Parts: sequence; C-alpha cells; structure tokens
Amino acid sequence: MVMSSVQNKPPKYPDEKIKYPKSVFFIIGNEFCERFSYYGMRTILSLYLVQALNYTESTSTIIYHTFVMLCYFTPLVGGIMADSWLGKYKTILYVSLFYALGNIVLAVSSVTVINIPHAALSLVGLLLIACGTGGIKPCVSSFGGDQFVLPQQEVQLQRFFSVFYFAINAGSVISCFLTPFLREQVTCFGQDKCYPIAFGVPAVLMCLSVVIFVCGRPLYKIKQPSGNIVLDVVKCISHAIVRKVQVQKMEKKDHWLDYAAPKYNQKLIDDTKVLMKIIFLFTPTIIFWALYEQQGSKWTFQANNMDGSINGWFTIQPDQMQTINPVLVLIFIPIFESFIYPLLAKLRLVRTPLQKLSVGGILAALAFLISGVLDLYIEKDKAIVPDAGQAQLRLYNTFNCPIHLNSPDFNLNSTLPSLDTIEFLHIPVANKKTLKLNAAFDESCKSNNTSAFSGNVEVQNKQISSYMFTSPFSLQTLNITGTDEVQKSSVGYAKLKILYAEKDSIEVMLKGPADLNIRVNNYKSDVTDIKTRGIYTLVVNGTELSPKIELLPGGFYTYLITKTDNLVSGKAFIITKPNSVNLMWQMPQYLVITFAEIMFSITGLEFSFTESPQSMKSVISSIWLLTDSLGNVIVLVVEGLEIFESEAYEYFLFAGLMAAVMIIFILIAIRYKYEHVNSDENDENVDSNNR
Repeated sequence: MVMSSVQNKPPKYPDEKIKYPKSVFFIIGNEFCERFSYYGMRTILSLYLVQALNYTESTSTIIYHTFVMLCYFTPLVGGIMADSWLGKYKTILYVSLFYALGNIVLAVSSVTVINIPHAALSLVGLLLIACGTGGIKPCVSSFGGDQFVLPQQEVQLQRFFSVFYFAINAGSVISCFLTPFLREQVTCFGQDKCYPIAFGVPAVLMCLSVVIFVCGRPLYKIKQPSGNIVLDVVKCISHAIVRKVQVQKMEKKDHWLDYAAPKYNQKLIDDTKVLMKIIFLFTPTIIFWALYEQQGSKWTFQANNMDGSINGWFTIQPDQMQTINPVLVLIFIPIFESFIYPLLAKLRLVRTPLQKLSVGGILAALAFLISGVLDLYIEKDKAIVPDAGQAQLRLYNTFNCPIHLNSPDFNLNSTLPSLDTIEFLHIPVANKKTLKLNAAFDESCKSNNTSAFSGNVEVQNKQISSYMFTSPFSLQTLNITGTDEVQKSSVGYAKLKILYAEKDSIEVMLKGPADLNIRVNNYKSDVTDIKTRGIYTLVVNGTELSPKIELLPGGFYTYLITKTDNLVSGKAFIITKPNSVNLMWQMPQYLVITFAEIMFSITGLEFSFTESPQSMKSVISSIWLLTDSLGNVIVLVVEGLEIFESEAYEYFLFAGLMAAVMIIFILIAIRYKYEHVNSDENDENVDSNNR
C-alpha cells in the first residue's frame, strides 16, 4: 500500500537531490543493539526465574508476563514524554540510560556468590528494563523518519523502515540463539548455569547502543515537541462523556462523541469516531497477544520437559526454541506476499484484511490446540507427586532374598523382590500417620539370622518417605521429605541418588561422558545433578559395578549398592521417567503461530494504518502496543486463578477462548464498512484555541 502511493506520486521538487542522511545508520545500529539486548535477556528470563531464583513455574509465568505487560504499557508514557515535553532525542537518551542500568542490575543480581538480595534486585532490574524498552519503543523509528525530507525522500524512507525492521529481527535471532548458549555452555562464578554472562552480554550491548546513539548527535535532525494527539483524544473522549451525562436529556446527538463540540473541532471528533470503531475491532487482538506471548513462558517451560537431543550429536536448549519464530517470520513473509496471498485471492478465499485477521486468529487457536495435545504426551513423563491428603512410601530391599510385607494399617500384602523396591504412591493421610509394618524373609532363603521383623514407618501429608531393609534384619529411615525426591530437575538435568546397604561411608566414582565423585554417608548420598547425558559406570574401591546406568535429561534415578561376602553389586531404578518427547515436536505449533502472526499481527498493522485518519496514526500505534499489554494481563488472570492443574487443559482453554472471540470477530467484520482513508490527506492541526 505504501509503496504504490510512493511510486505513483511524483515528488513536489523533482530537481532537488538530497543526500541520504548518514544519521540513520547510528539509529539502525542503536536499534540492533537494543533489540539484541532485549530479546537476549527476555529469552532466558523465564528459566532464570525458575532455575536461579527458585520460583515455581506458575510464579515465574506471572512475573514474566507482568514484565512483558509493562514493556507494552510504558510506550504510552514514552510517546507522551517525547511529543509533549522532552522531544524524541532526549527521551531516547535519558530513558536508555535507565534501560542500560536495569540490564546491569539484572546481570549483577544473577551472581550468586555475592551476598545480595538476588530476587529483589532482579525485579528492580526488570522494572527498569520494562520502563526503558517501553519508553523508547514509540520514539526510535519515528526519530529515524524525522531524518528524511518529505516528499523528496519518500522512497528512501520506505527503504529505511525495511532496513530498520531487518535490524530488529537480526538482533532478535542472534541473541535468542546466543544467550541460551552462554547460559548453558559457559561456567562462571562457580555456577553451572552462567546467567551473569548470559545477562551481561545484553547489558554490554545496551550500553553500546547508547554510545552509538550519542555518537550520531552532530548529524541528527532534531525536531521540537509539538504536542501529543493521544492526550487530545483522551481529553476529547472524556469531555464528550461528561457532557453527554450533563445535557443528554436536553440535547440529543447522533453520536455520543458529538457532545465534545464545540470545545473540540469537528475534525478531531470525526477522526476519534473512526478511531473508536477500529479499537472495537481490535478487541480480539488482546486475546491473540495472550497466546502469542506465552512462547517465552509456557512454551519454554514445556520445552524444558522435553528431550532436546538431535540424533545424539547436538542438543537444543529449551529457550533456544524461541529463535524459531523470528527466523520463520523472515522466511515466510515474502512467501506469503508472493505466493500464498495471491493464490488465496485467486481462489476467492482470503482477500481482505479482515479475512486475513480472521484466519490468523483461528491459526493461533490451532497452535495452542496442538501445544495442548503435545503436553498430554509430555505429562506421561512427569513426576508423580502426592496431592493434598496423600503421602508416598518407598521401601528398598538390600537382601538377596524376597521379603513378604503386610500391614494392618493400610492395604499392604505384597512381596518385595530381592534387591528391588516397592512404592505406594497414594496413601491417604490427614496430617501425619504411623503405620505398622510386618516383614518376613521368604521360606526359600531363611537362615539362622532373624527371619521376621516388625516395625513402624511414618508418612506425612504431601511428603515422600523412604526406608531400606538392611542387615541385620532392620528398617533404616532414608528420608521423610518433600517432592524433591521425585521432581524433575528445574534445569533439565538427570538426577541421581545412591543408596548403600552399609552404614559405612564410601566414595563412588561415576565414569562416563563427564566423570565425577559422589560421597555416600549413612546409607545414602545427596541428590546429584548429572549435567551430561549418557551411559555411566559406577566404581567402588576400584570395582566397576554392573549394570551400567543410562542417565537422561529429566529422569530421577536411584542406584542401590549392596555388599555380600565382600562382593559389591548394584541395581538401578527409574523413579521418574526421563524426558522422552523430542523437542522437535514443538515445531508444528511454532510453524502455525508464525503463520498466525503473519496473517494477524502484520495485517493488523496494515489495516490500522490504512483505515485510520492521518492524525490518528500515532494513537493507533499506541493502542496496538497497549493490546499486547492487555493480552499479558489475560495470562496473569488465568495463571493467578489456577483453574487447572494440567498445563494441557490450560492450553485448550486459551485455544477455545481464541476461537470463541474469533467467531464474534467474524460476525462484526461482516458488517464492517472500510474507510479506506487516504494516508496523504491534509489534516488540520488540532489547535488548542479551537477547543
């Protein structure tokens, strides 16, 4: 639309040749560094909240979407500051300094060896970043546009915005891949997950963006603030509402905004009417952003419970999956423009912007339907934890003889095989309960030793109790603890606990892709995170134990070591299944959400530009960003209500919500009459003296 108007409209001054403004290269460099900083930090944020600050996934989701909400709400403030007070240059400069400070605070707060309030400082850093990125968001592109002379440089201006958009996506793609790599592959400050470097690089890039921006100062064309149309619209609407309440019984108007006259001129009133119609049509956009923004939270947590290994030679990190969306957008935009849209138009299926918006919204719902189905398969590998009113009990047999078990206090009449374990996952309990347990060796292997045993085991509400039968025939308490004994690693590692039938302390060497030593004291070791997947051999006093154990991401394993006649042997148990669903199964939902973004988001921007009056285009831009903010509010509400325990059902809820809203949208769109406002119309300036 813009290109055609540029090509068909001859310049007013054809003989004038104006040099391409060199200042825009500083602005493009600034934008590349800023977007690298923002997306690099945001990509690893949700996992940082869980892995480093130990928030739950639910709380992390709330913090993440609160942050994104602020990022898209503060542009309103930034736009008003630039247009009504400081001007674009000073707004970008001053706000960028707070932005850079926020990145530095976040990077420093992630250094765990420093005795500081890490969580509090991290939240302060995020607040500064949200205000910073939102404050400059409405200013940078328009400041770049100010460097051109119109109408002589309209073609150059169009090319500038293309390069500007490319810089945004280039910064996003590079940082979305690099920062997860730094987080996972670099070790720093004694931390396995190097968040200080992963956050530090975006902080350096943000500081560099400020330096680049300031270096262009002598070349910039700086315009003075000329007033903010957003404030004019808000005042016009407020006055119309107040006056309607006051005089509607005495004075009837065709439209409620007409009550703003005569204080506000008719041009502003008519343009505001068009604006309100577009805003009403924007309603489903809020739900779309609620779905779209969960790529950085829910979909990343989903990826963290999947297997990122690609044929065993390469591992994709969960947060690196976010790189796929911007890459696919860059690939498919020209494909849609050159092939898909012309084909759909030829088939008379999808021709108008509202039809594209409708299909895009339905595709977003489909993406979440796919993610919900995928999560149903992922849930099969999730840890089984005791719910409220329940407890878990595990018993280990270290003897080469089966043990018969029974209890009068709960439904137990079983045989525990030799060198094996038995588990009771859903024992009813109100608070704490002591259960009597009777045990006896099988008749086939009774010896002169005590062949029977009676004792007590203790279970507690929402706790996991573990006991081990050892020699002489007795029951040793291993632990009574929370769900840490079965939960998957929050960082995606395998978890290993070693049990030893003797009370003696031993050193166990784990030989495999990454060797390490594990100390066993008083029958058990601590839970150890195994960073590198693979097959491991346990070695005790130079003796290699059999069988070997394969440790895979997400799995929780127990290895029982026994000693009989000075011969050491072992057996491995899988307490919680490893992640078995491959990460590549997320590709379909990312592909569909990308198609949805192209058809919904990009078309929405085009529609709002062509349908809105010239004087209202900045208002529409602000409203468009605000819908993203409100979409994150929807996520916060759903997450706060904790409607479902299953993530899959929550995905289905969002899919259904999007589908329902799109049905309403289609009914509204059928009745919509296109304005086709000429973007080159000569608008009157809104003069305060005419209000």
